[in-house]
Amino acid sequence: MFRDEVSAMLPALFFGAAVAGLIQVAVSRETLIGVGGHPVYGVLALIALAFVVAICSNVDAFFALSLASTFSPGALIAFLVFGPMIDVKMLAMLSTTFRARTLAAITFVVALAAAVLGLGVNLLV
Repeated sequence: MFRDEVSAMLPALFFGAAVAGLIQVAVSRETLIGVGGHPVYGVLALIALAFVVAICSNVDAFFALSLASTFSPGALIAFLVFGPMIDVKMLAMLSTTFRARTLAAITFVVALAAAVLGLGVNLLV
């Protein structure tokens, strides 16, 4: 079981590490700190990143760890809450069953809840 789990998770972990490294190299440190330090922009940026990156809910924590020094705790929590619920792959899969209006409503509610949670954490910390 361990071998199967590791062989399933290792490619996602390597991909997540590559994307996190690319972000750290391609985007200037000042930009990351500017966006990540802002309580609202940081949350919105990581929600958008969680939607696009769509790695794996198990790897998201390792991915978020690479951004922990530049983004606020609320932004990281929003990333960790939103990512496993809604991403590009999930919407593609759900589109086989639900209509676009329903998917938009689900995405909006989840994004709003993740944003409120992230902003709440930022206000308390």
